[in-house]
Amino acid sequence: MISFPLMKRVLIEHRRGISGWTLGLVALVAIQLAVYPTIRSSAGDWTSLTDAFPEAFKEIFRLQDYASERGYLSTELLSFTVPFIVMGLGCTWGARVATEEEDAGTADIVLSLPISRYNYIVTRIVAALVVMIVVMTVFFLSVLIGTRLLNFSIPIHQYFAASLSLFSLGVLMMSVAVCVGALTAKRTMALGLSMAFAIALFVFYSLAPLVSIFDTVNPYNPMQWTLGAQPLFEGVSVGYTVNVYAGTFPILFIATILFDRRDISG
Repeated sequence: MISFPLMKRVLIEHRRGISGWTLGLVALVAIQLAVYPTIRSSAGDWTSLTDAFPEAFKEIFRLQDYASERGYLSTELLSFTVPFIVMGLGCTWGARVATEEEDAGTADIVLSLPISRYNYIVTRIVAALVVMIVVMTVFFLSVLIGTRLLNFSIPIHQYFAASLSLFSLGVLMMSVAVCVGALTAKRTMALGLSMAFAIALFVFYSLAPLVSIFDTVNPYNPMQWTLGAQPLFEGVSVGYTVNVYAGTFPILFIATILFDRRDISG
């Protein structure tokens, strides 16, 4: 079912890009953790400052006990920047899955090899998942090591919960990009539509506390199932995690069918 030579080729060809995503995420974690000792040394002042923020601002960014270890990491790493990096990674790799060979003009050569279309796209999907796993594992380790050096008291399983939530969100957005790419055969469209979908979900999630209509649909929003589950405070939410993958796997299945039936241009 999986062509390991093809997967190896894909990963080797994009090794520099994978390194860039990984190092960028590690650098971001390092910068945010380097700031925290200053926050911790003046926790009372920061608490007073964040308490004075407008209620709408606190609701949008889910500011909760900002000066605490969990509150700081949740706000700085899980509220905006890192989720968008992970979603961007998922959308970028997902958009390539069903379109890259055609963009390069090598689809006729690759698909003339003794590999079925189904095996081809499954292999490309697995390669994208491997990249997501590698990047998020490095993220998990960098946060764990960095916070241990700063004597954080957060247990390891909550770091794992946060990394799993981000990974699940990235994989869901990757599946959307794969499906759009399999349907349209256009990488730019797959990337653009999947990122637009991610941004729309984030806007609904962010404004839900302020807009009653958004709040009504928020329980069905994947952002609520991942970021909204507050993994650094609550740990892994089995129900929410199941919801994410109950949406992801059918989308990927549909993508394999669309790709198998699509006319391929060389």
